[in-house]
Amino acid sequence: MKRNSWIAWIVGIAAIFAIVEINPQIIPKAKSELKAVNSQIQPYIYLIGANINKEISGETKTTSENQLGKVATPIESPLKNMHTSSTYYYHFKQNVPQNVRQIFENAITEYNNTGIVKIIPGTAQPNQNNLTFFIYHKKIENIVSSTVELGNGGPSALQLNNYAINSGRAGLNMTYPNMSVKNSVAMHELGHALGLGHSSYTNSVMYPVDQGVSKLSEADLNGLKNIYNQ
Repeated sequence: MKRNSWIAWIVGIAAIFAIVEINPQIIPKAKSELKAVNSQIQPYIYLIGANINKEISGETKTTSENQLGKVATPIESPLKNMHTSSTYYYHFKQNVPQNVRQIFENAITEYNNTGIVKIIPGTAQPNQNNLTFFIYHKKIENIVSSTVELGNGGPSALQLNNYAINSGRAGLNMTYPNMSVKNSVAMHELGHALGLGHSSYTNSVMYPVDQGVSKLSEADLNGLKNIYNQ
C-alpha cells in the first residue's frame, strides 16, 4: 500500500509538470486567481477566527468600571501635554454615503453629550479646530492576518508653544462595509481624531479590536478631560 501511494504521488507530480509544460501561463494565472479569492474571503476568515478565539479564551468578558478607577485612556502624541479648544467644526467629504454620515452623526452626538467637547457642523477658521469625515478602500492582502482594518483616524495638530490647533480626521474602510459601518467603529475613529489613543480595556471604545462598544467608558471620559483640561 505504501508503494502504491508513492507511485500515485509520482504520477501526480509528473502530470503537473506535463500541464505546466503544455500551458506555462497556468502558474501566474493561478497566483492571480488565488490572490483575488484571498481578498474576498479574508474578512470571513477573520470573523471565524475571532469567534473561535472568544470561545477558547472566554474573551466575551469586559473590564468593569470598578476595576478602572481613575485610569484615563491614553492621549495621542500630537495633543499630549498641549492645550487646545474643546470646540470643533466638522464636514464630510463629498463621496461619503448617507449611511456612513449617519453613523458618524451618531458618534458626534455621543461625544457632544459628554459636555467635554462641542462638535458642530461648519467651516473652521484657521485658528479653530476642525474634523473631516471620509471613506477609503483598503484590502487585506495577507490571508493569515488576524486583523482587518475597519477604519482610520487621528489628530494632526499645529503646535504653537504649548497650544495646539487640531485638524482631526476619521474614516471608514468601505472595502468591508458589513464590518466597518458600525457605531462602535465610528466612535473609535472619532475618538482618535479628538486625541484619544488605544486603550487596553475591552470596555473602552478605544480598544484596538472592535468589541461592538459604542459607549464611552469612565477611562475614555477621563482621557477626554485630560485633553481638554476639564
